[in-house]
Amino acid sequence: MTETRPQSVTAELERARNDYLAVSRGAHLYSSPMDHEEAERRAWERLELALAAAQEAEQQTAGSA
Repeated sequence: MTETRPQSVTAELERARNDYLAVSRGAHLYSSPMDHEEAERRAWERLELALAAAQEAEQQTAGSA
């Protein structure tokens, strides 16, 4: 199957997913549980934005086919 989404959107989604997983698994790297929760919240929001952008790109690609 050929990738239909633009490369940059796909790459951003992959980076956002990897960053979220790294933050989520790295609680021990933060100075407090509150700092970790804030970082995890920001990473989750970034992941949601990247996913929405990927879905939008996919719909645009499907609509133009």
